Amino acid sequence: MTTSQFLILAKRPKALVLLGVLSLLGGCQSMDNQELAWQAIHAIDVAQTLNAAQDPCYEEDAWLTKRLIGAQPSDGEVLAWGVGTAVFHAWISNGLEARGAPVWVQRVWELGTLGHTSYAVGNNHHIGVRPFGSNQPVRNCFAG
Repeated sequence: MTTSQFLILAKRPKALVLLGVLSLLGGCQSMDNQELAWQAIHAIDVAQTLNAAQDPCYEEDAWLTKRLIGAQPSDGEVLAWGVGTAVFHAWISNGLEARGAPVWVQRVWELGTLGHTSYAVGNNHHIGVRPFGSNQPVRNCFAG
């Protein structure tokens, strides 16, 4: 991490707390690599959502997330969604393994959710939402 990235994080204490909580929830020490990868990418998605929620030019557009937290959620709603989703994902992953689900089912779950969350992070970046720091300007939005 560069000094400038650290300074950006230091200015965003909620983001630091979020990343810390997400990394501790579910006992990361016992998670497999796929679950750790998903949790890390999910933390980036949550950080992007937090940043977008504070920007009046951006609205949540993912159909399920929008129904859960709204188009312009508060920081608390974003954090509750992020932590809840992280715990739920780990619970499903652990449950599949503990109940002896076929390996292909476990892989479809892991790769499907990893692919979907990676796509969300990439799409967020493409439309200008940054996890920490300034979002890109939105054409025809003069709010703020």
